Amino acid sequence: MNRILHQHEHSYMKLHICIEQNPLDDRDEVKALVASALLSLHGQVGASLRVDVLQWLPDASLAILRVPHSGVQKVWSALTLLGEFHGEPCAIQVLQVSSSLCSLAIDHCVAPDGTLLQVT
Repeated sequence: MNRILHQHEHSYMKLHICIEQNPLDDRDEVKALVASALLSLHGQVGASLRVDVLQWLPDASLAILRVPHSGVQKVWSALTLLGEFHGEPCAIQVLQVSSSLCSLAIDHCVAPDGTLLQVT
């Protein structure tokens, strides 16, 4: 019997982006930040990765990215090591990575006794 393993084409990343003085306004700015981080750490080859910003929540400073599965480590390392964007200090924390977009939407978990626990 032959087994076929399904390899996911994309992974999804949930990020918290902290830029104190001039927070990002829209998805285009988030995309520019990601491209800048990739270029800075991995050069033109890294910057050529196709990264899509699926959602940007400016009030919470949260972004959801779609990244080629093979590029997750490059994106994660570039974002983690980025220390400034447009001359402003910044910090980016990768909160969650998943091969399923739906799993990023879960903001709670169920305890063994059945009660809902909030994830902070």
